[in-house]
Amino acid sequence: MAAGGARSGAGRKRDPEAHRAVLAAAEELLNEIGYHRVTMDRIAERSGVAKMTLYRWWPNKAAVITDAVRESLAPVAVPGTGDAVGDARAHLAALLGTLTRYGDASVVAGAMSSRGEAGRADLRDILAPWLDGLVAILGRAPLPPEFPVVLTAQSWIGYVVYRVVFLQEVITPDDLRILVDLPVQGLREPAF
Repeated sequence: MAAGGARSGAGRKRDPEAHRAVLAAAEELLNEIGYHRVTMDRIAERSGVAKMTLYRWWPNKAAVITDAVRESLAPVAVPGTGDAVGDARAHLAALLGTLTRYGDASVVAGAMSSRGEAGRADLRDILAPWLDGLVAILGRAPLPPEFPVVLTAQSWIGYVVYRVVFLQEVITPDDLRILVDLPVQGLREPAF
């Protein structure tokens, strides 16, 4: 499979206009009726591209939708206010908003599970810039050199994904406060 779940190989070349029409239709439908009501039939009808062509290009609706919204799932900016704890909380809250942007937790869970390994790979790719952002935030903090920056950032991302995707639970601002504040409690300095 090619990047994003699109199939590659034999057959005619993908028409760029039709490809754009499919992705636009998928995103429009997602915003209008929600992930669970979007179907390949509806995407085909809205885009004017034959359903058989859709299935040649993507294995299922989750793959089409993931490709359609991929860019909107990246972090817009990494907070940099000088308050590492506050910035980390804000970054995690933005990630949480991204994971639930198109509906409740069942959307990400459903999209990932219906795509198997390709869905897990997409989720890893989507989460990578979020992890990099947390590492950058912690890298600016006045922490001891032995502080496990990458491990801490990974555990925070893992917590959010576990709660949202696997448990399909709501994470509150208090949850994020406790999550972020605990590892750095006692390490805070006035500049923090």
